[in-house]
Amino acid sequence: MTSQILAIFYLNDLDHYIKEELKIKYYIRYQDDFCLMHPSKQYLKECKRKIEYFLAKEKLKLNQKTRIYSNKNNYLFLGRTTNNKKGNYREKGRKIKRRYKDYQKDSILLYSMVGTILSYRN
Repeated sequence: MTSQILAIFYLNDLDHYIKEELKIKYYIRYQDDFCLMHPSKQYLKECKRKIEYFLAKEKLKLNQKTRIYSNKNNYLFLGRTTNNKKGNYREKGRKIKRRYKDYQKDSILLYSMVGTILSYRN
């Protein structure tokens, strides 16, 4: 219960900053996990830099799992995939193996393979 209250207390200002200052229309936050959606990858990079600066003033920081993904890539948010299916570790391993085989056949590029691995990282 304490962590819920602290998340609300500490991150309320961040919520306002993202919505009002950065003008992010699509923003989701649950506890300390959040997701910003915007058509411009460049703008999201700029937002990430500004959020890091904002959090540093609060003596907080983003963790190492923070990434910018294309909405075409599969990623997990709160244990769910983009089509709202529950993330399954067994399924993840199979998908990574399948993507690696595609990479070996030159069907996909390296950055796509790396993106897949990073999206399933804990």
